[in-house]
Amino acid sequence: MYRIGLPAWRSLHHRLRAKFVITEAPGTVSGTLKGHRLDRMKTSSGQFFVWRFLDGPGWTRGNPYTLSAAPTRDRLRITIKAAGDGSARAARLAPGTRALIEGPYGTLTARRRTQPRMLLIAAGIGITPMRALIEDTAYATGETTLIYRYSEEQHAVFADELRAIAADRGVELNFLPGPRRADTSWQAAGPAHLDDDAHVLRNLVPDIARCDIYVCGPPAWITAVRRAARGAGAHRDHVHTEEFAW
Repeated sequence: MYRIGLPAWRSLHHRLRAKFVITEAPGTVSGTLKGHRLDRMKTSSGQFFVWRFLDGPGWTRGNPYTLSAAPTRDRLRITIKAAGDGSARAARLAPGTRALIEGPYGTLTARRRTQPRMLLIAAGIGITPMRALIEDTAYATGETTLIYRYSEEQHAVFADELRAIAADRGVELNFLPGPRRADTSWQAAGPAHLDDDAHVLRNLVPDIARCDIYVCGPPAWITAVRRAARGAGAHRDHVHTEEFAW
């Protein structure tokens, strides 16, 4: 019922179709899909769906893509980094292509908040749920910090959108470009980041102990962030993660 019946009913009822696809960065695209009464699914920012696009042979193979903008009554946006046949196909979606959905899944949402402040830490394409979360989560000016790690400036997905949201809602932005300092570190390499991981994180967010911490990126990097957050004074129950490992 839940594995086949509910996804089939939702796909038929909500009638999602590709509206347009745009390039966000080299190898990364965003696709906006239009549908019918999407609010009835009660989807939250930070969640993902398993997507199947009816664009030819191979459509039965589902791929999980996270929402990269707050869901609305008639639109969903996903952002995809080319990492295989499925994501490469999604980058070529023609307007009008039907989409089958399974979900929403995931718990990286505002419902997990228990602390007065919110800290979001993302690496690479892990910025997608964070972009959605800072758009529609309830918080006051100065209560939210976003740390975004990426290897090169050309791969800074949503940089302009993040700046616009930050200016409008009072989010503190920290862009940290560059290759990783080490496999066991969450930091970028370079002379400006020679302190230990926990010390750097505590300097960026002095009141980290009062934050719910949302983390998204590769598994090994998430492990490094968890270690640094604990060392900086965060409680382990306040760290909420989503691995981008597929």
